[in-house]
Amino acid sequence: MLRLALIESGHCAEQYDRVAPRVRNGRFTAIVGRDARTTARSIGAEIWADDFDQLLADHGTEFDAVVLHSPGRFQERHCQRAAEAGKHVLADIPLALSKDAALKIISSCREAGVCLMVAQPSRFSPSLRTVKESLAAGRLGVAGLVRMHSWRAAENGSGQTGAEDAEHVTKTRSLLSGVAREIDLVCWLFGGLPNLVYALERNTSPQPQNLEYVQLHLGFEGGGMALIDYSQTLPGGDSYFSLSLIGSTGAVYADDHHNMQLLYGGGHPSALEAGEGDTHLLVQLQEFISSIEEHREPLVTGADAVAVIEVAEAAAASLSTRQAAQPGAEDSTGRTGS
Repeated sequence: MLRLALIESGHCAEQYDRVAPRVRNGRFTAIVGRDARTTARSIGAEIWADDFDQLLADHGTEFDAVVLHSPGRFQERHCQRAAEAGKHVLADIPLALSKDAALKIISSCREAGVCLMVAQPSRFSPSLRTVKESLAAGRLGVAGLVRMHSWRAAENGSGQTGAEDAEHVTKTRSLLSGVAREIDLVCWLFGGLPNLVYALERNTSPQPQNLEYVQLHLGFEGGGMALIDYSQTLPGGDSYFSLSLIGSTGAVYADDHHNMQLLYGGGHPSALEAGEGDTHLLVQLQEFISSIEEHREPLVTGADAVAVIEVAEAAAASLSTRQAAQPGAEDSTGRTGS
């Protein structure tokens, strides 16, 4: 039985409350986070702490793995501390805010002999798993075009400035904070990195770290193309996500509208809602546990996280130069992405 510690930032406790009783071969024994004592009781954990360092110092022998939902500025340090303590790691995407930091985490986990899985719940949603399985089985032919809309309510940016080439660094971090999951989904569906990235943005805020609207055009080997349309200017309320994939022999569509189906039989149209619930979170946890039990690589690896960072760096370079950029390349200054 794998003993799990949940390190959360306060936004996901309710979901884990619903998922925890259904986890096989694993249970939550500890939690760190806001109102940790209450959450510990709801998920069946006996241990709670104010911060991760305190948990390691006082209860380091009472859990085997960590599920990290740390704020971005803490996640890199928490990953390193977990690896040093010999704990398996399930960490949110983006894994880190720079390629060097991500590679350091990967190296630390490898040296410690612990599993590192990157949390990308979108890959485990029933609708998107069906899209991937249909593509892998050849029912859609070769992927030609992916179009993705991801619109969210407005949030305050949190980028940092002051370092050399601060604008590029800040923009990369903003892209990772905003569209890391979307970038990963596209690379997952096409089976690799794009050859070229072209980015456009609109930002009415005086703060360059705010990511109000961005459009990413990704070109893949063989002529495949993806378009990510991201907006963070919706009024408060539910987000909106949709994905369309056109292949050489078929097409498919998925969205997050709670699987809402339009009903019409005369009169006014209505809708039937049949949501996917927390299935994606449960399946992701089971994959993490299974990969540890079976001593294998998880379905979402550190290499996947590095690929996302490379695409984000290329997008930041494209925004700066207004030209297409190649992931993983470097310009004359040594900056990645152009």
